[in-house]
Amino acid sequence: EGKMGLKTAPTAEVSFDNVRVPESALLGVENKGFYHAMQGFNISRVKVAAQGVGLAQGALDRALEYAKRREQFGRRIADFQVIQHKLADMATKIEVARLLTYKAAWQIDHGKPDPALSSIAKAFAAKVANEVVDEALQIYGGYGYFIENEIERYYRDARVIRIYEGTDEIQKNVIAKSLIS
Repeated sequence: EGKMGLKTAPTAEVSFDNVRVPESALLGVENKGFYHAMQGFNISRVKVAAQGVGLAQGALDRALEYAKRREQFGRRIADFQVIQHKLADMATKIEVARLLTYKAAWQIDHGKPDPALSSIAKAFAAKVANEVVDEALQIYGGYGYFIENEIERYYRDARVIRIYEGTDEIQKNVIAKSLIS
């Protein structure tokens, strides 16, 4: 494995050499595999966006719980305005990412997949997940940096959302292409 994050999701490399596929086992149309794979991204990118929203929400929930429990200078840290502003910004970003993800999923459910919208949802949710997890770790302070703290795991897991199903740069290419074409 050797992955930085997503340690609960096993991955492996698979390769085929000189494999013949009988016509009865062919999926889709011959020589259209790349096209079908690209069509699959419309759906899979929305799933990754949902993963980003869920991860960000989990980080916010943990940070909020911690801020209500942790005391400094005789008060809960949740009572400090700087923490309240962090939490408010985190919640706002998550809600926007959630709505973008819902809209992209709705388009797919109604037979109108929009590759640009799927890419927008994926790219934005990935960015939000990383930003929210970073702020959650900041709220936890030094304790958030320890391996036994689940915020540390969220931090590692959030990073890959910006990579798989197309990097941030690929998402920008898809979005830009739809804008200028």
